[in-house]
Formats: sequence, structure tokens, C-alpha cells
Amino acid sequence: MSQTIETTTSTTVIHGAMLSFESIGASAAADAPLRLRERHETLLRVIAGTVILEIEGSERTMTIEDEARIAPATPHRLWNAGDGEARTVQELRRS
Repeated sequence: MSQTIETTTSTTVIHGAMLSFESIGASAAADAPLRLRERHETLLRVIAGTVILEIEGSERTMTIEDEARIAPATPHRLWNAGDGEARTVQELRRS
């Protein structure tokens, strides 16, 4: 099963920060793409469902309203841990 990620809205807000809303379909860890944002710190917040966030080999289960900060240039991946759709909002700030 391959992972489907749909970015529904991506917009620049105050002081150059960008908000991105993503819907993540059911998936397996092996299908989750590795992400790396060289120049941006990411604040990730789950707004629906359950996701797994893997940072440098360590996994964290996140549910509604859980947040995580991801430092710039930190490889990470995110996948849906539930049966239904999961949704996140991500704030990206240039470091």
C-alpha cells in the first residue's frame, strides 16, 4: 500500500512563516517518504487521526492536538497509524 499525502492549503503568514495542511491516507512505515527541510524549523500538529512521527530512528505516536518541533536539516518521516484519514497542520519557519 503506498502512502497518499495531499496538501490542501499552503500559505505564507506573518514574518515569512508558512502553514501547510496535509491529509495523509492509510499507509505503512515503509511507504512514508523521508523528509528533510534544510532551512526550516517545523512545528507539526495533528488535527485528526493518529500519526507516527519518526525522527532519527525514534518513533512517536501522535494523536489530536499533539505537537512536535523538528529542527532544520533533521531527516524525518510521518505516516498514518490508523484506518481512516489523518490530518496535520505544519508551520514552517526559516531558521
